[in-house]
Amino acid sequence: MSYLGELRDNIRPLAAASLGCGTSLPLFAYTSSVFAPHLIKEFGWSRSQFALIGLTMLTTIFILPFVGRFTDRLGVWRVALLGTALVPLCFVGYALQWGNFYYFMLCSVVVMAVGSTTGPLVYSRLVAENFRQAQGLALTVINCAPAVLAMVCVPLLNWMILHYGWRPSYLFMGVVSLVGGVTALVLIKAPKRQPGEAPPRPAATQGSAREDYGVILRSKVFWIIMASMFLTMLHTPLHASQMNVMLVDNGITTQQAANVVSIYAFGTIVGRIACGLALDRYSTPIVTAISMGIPAIGFVLLGSDLNTVPVIGFAMFLVGLSVGAESDIMAFLVARYFKLRIFNSTLGLMHCVTFLTGAIGAASISLTLKLFDSFSPFLFLVSGTISVGALLFLSLPRRRDFEKIG
Repeated sequence: MSYLGELRDNIRPLAAASLGCGTSLPLFAYTSSVFAPHLIKEFGWSRSQFALIGLTMLTTIFILPFVGRFTDRLGVWRVALLGTALVPLCFVGYALQWGNFYYFMLCSVVVMAVGSTTGPLVYSRLVAENFRQAQGLALTVINCAPAVLAMVCVPLLNWMILHYGWRPSYLFMGVVSLVGGVTALVLIKAPKRQPGEAPPRPAATQGSAREDYGVILRSKVFWIIMASMFLTMLHTPLHASQMNVMLVDNGITTQQAANVVSIYAFGTIVGRIACGLALDRYSTPIVTAISMGIPAIGFVLLGSDLNTVPVIGFAMFLVGLSVGAESDIMAFLVARYFKLRIFNSTLGLMHCVTFLTGAIGAASISLTLKLFDSFSPFLFLVSGTISVGALLFLSLPRRRDFEKIG
């Protein structure tokens, strides 16, 4: 089968995964930052206090391994059904808040936990199951969906908040999530079984949890990827609740910040397409190192005193070029080095380290703002960690015939 022929023959699972991811956690990472300046202003929260919202990522560390394992055992449809039903209710919770910061944190915890069942961790399995030659490009397509929607949703949400308030805007996001999730489930189709029949156990998943996780954790490749991802993703909180706050801190208006976020979202699309095509054709470690290392330049520019809209827009474009590729790269690396029967179990652990990194990054941002009242020290710090982590990716096996783990 040809490269494009594989894409054409698997358009249905590709569309399902794209809609599922496009209206879940990856999209919320873009849109949550739009609400931040308005909530801070209305409720009188400090920026350093609001930065602690990133600590909610810690709760997912205990959930993601179960989500990954259940996806290996039960399949995408059953796991995604739970999140599709519950995520819209989380936005209702957001809309009902009254200014208690701990209630806002609780809502964020629930969104992170429930949204994990409809995010890339779950839906990327559809790509691992159906694609071989065009796996990198297929992962790019599903992870581009949130960025495409964000280019429309971010300016629209800011306009809605200014004209109608943030409560109706939260409800609007709940509707977007529900429609996208239901459509994705319809495209996947519910697995058929007779009344009273137990859910089928995939033939590819034979080992016990202890055996499979033992294989994963004893792998040198696993720890290289984990360490590299930790270093290159320490900046994660900047792309969710803190993005607009950081941009406004550089002296631009909330509407200009929303427009810059659209440029950033466009950068993620360009970066993902380039990265996906390159992963299918060139050395995995080299492509990964280049893709994950580019944000270092953008963060140096953002931390400098060059606070003009063109410079900020260009810097965010550079950041987006690489940040948009990390979900694709993580899933591709797992599919490249690990067997399908433990794909989601391994990917679940990978996602754990990214959320742990996000929580540590959030605490670092909060401390930086408290001590310096500026994002610049943190931006220079992550420029260094990104550079080190990108170089570490080069130690991964380069042989195409590498025997997969598991």
